[in-house]
Amino acid sequence: MKKYIYLLTVVLAMTSCTDELNQLPLSQGTIENFYATPGDFVQARNATYSVAFHGLSTYGYANRVLNLSEVRSDNLLATTQASRDWEGINSFYTSISSNTYVKEAYLSNYNAINKANQLLEKIAEKGDQIFTNPAEKASMIAEARFLRAFCYFDLVRWFGRVPLMEKTMTATEAAKIPRTPVVDVYKLIISDLEQAIPDLAPSYDAANYGRVTKYGAKALLGLVYMTRSSPTYNIDGATLGLNEWDKAYQQLNDIKLSGLYAFGTDYETIFKVEGITNKENVLTIPYTQSLPLAVGGNFMVELGYEPYFASVNLSAQGALEAKPISTGFLNLFAETDKRKIYGIATSYTVATGTYKGSYTLPVFKKYIDATRYGNGREDWGVDFMVTRYTDVLMLMAECTLHGGGGSQAEVDDIVNKVRTRAGVAANASNITLDELFTERRKEFFSEGTRWFDLIRSGKAVTTMNAWKAAEDTEGKIRTIENNSLLYPIPLSEILAVPGLYDQNPGYD
Repeated sequence: MKKYIYLLTVVLAMTSCTDELNQLPLSQGTIENFYATPGDFVQARNATYSVAFHGLSTYGYANRVLNLSEVRSDNLLATTQASRDWEGINSFYTSISSNTYVKEAYLSNYNAINKANQLLEKIAEKGDQIFTNPAEKASMIAEARFLRAFCYFDLVRWFGRVPLMEKTMTATEAAKIPRTPVVDVYKLIISDLEQAIPDLAPSYDAANYGRVTKYGAKALLGLVYMTRSSPTYNIDGATLGLNEWDKAYQQLNDIKLSGLYAFGTDYETIFKVEGITNKENVLTIPYTQSLPLAVGGNFMVELGYEPYFASVNLSAQGALEAKPISTGFLNLFAETDKRKIYGIATSYTVATGTYKGSYTLPVFKKYIDATRYGNGREDWGVDFMVTRYTDVLMLMAECTLHGGGGSQAEVDDIVNKVRTRAGVAANASNITLDELFTERRKEFFSEGTRWFDLIRSGKAVTTMNAWKAAEDTEGKIRTIENNSLLYPIPLSEILAVPGLYDQNPGYD
């Protein structure tokens, strides 16, 4: 293999590179002359959102969590006879350091971090001359800090220790930065969020939907504290056992006390109402080409299946092989559970064409809405909720059960609300952590949360090995170990500057 300089922090630090600029809206000019008007800064901010949320290619944050979290979890049995990238994810292969999804998570996040760093530096350099409104300048700084924190938290949860870059760098400078201890990466994440929150708007009008609000940032900070509080598994991962449940509860409770959000009364409606009118939206990635921060998406294709798409009269989406739902997961639901009825296709029929026939292979369909399909498989106008209000309330319940605040009665109340909305018996009483995680599993399937929930539970390894024993009748899945809870650093990064990075244990 030729040893090209693939190291992300090297390639992306070369901020004067024309190729880098051509990837995003900054291609209007060079770095030296671009930041000349408020509109230039807005364009740079939007470019940072674009990469942080939508990635560098057809994959974005939503696609990422569906592949690296949902497919990795006990919700799916996504082994296949073909050589597909998700097979190594679901089967816990040790040879996935060149996996497409793993590389995308690393590359896109560092590209966005570089853009956030560059934006912050240019505001510091030129902001006083460009911005006549100090609040506008402060808001842009806050959004850049949030996006940098968002990306670093994503990196830490997938990879553990990662190189910490707080400024743009030359290739020579970047090639000297080793992987940074997780505690130090967290210092930047928390500092960025704490500095950002006071200057972020509590809400936006429809024209600015998609920009992060004060409460979207609080949701992220709450989850950061929860992750830091969770058991460590004796690996260099994102969980540190710090018992900061009270800090997490405070951030999440601020969202509740804001009065800006509401518990959706109808489960199906949560996923059909877009924009600011959906009061479940706390932190959302918009996918509609009518807004400045959005593009068409294709994340719903990740867990779909071609015959199901055909059954609702949609053209080919490329989902030629299904990612079947685990039997144990399906068996958790009562037949009357609206979450299963709305979000899982258990039988479907194709009247004509290539896939004509009747099917009983269960697949997820929560986000598949034919009325919001555009001009091709990468042009769906369906938003992805990173954090919805129900999640905030159930995360608060989790903090309560760890002694972080609130009461058992409040825990039982939110679980009963969730069950009532789902059309099942609202009989929660003295809910335990295990029961809460089971309810979360039924509530948030195909939303990319399950893998992170498993890790926070402290029982990820035992739960996943029990799943393997029950579901893996063909013996395709490796035994899950503590080291399996992190993904490998991409091989291209390891090879770029030999000796700079060590690989996460357990990977080839």
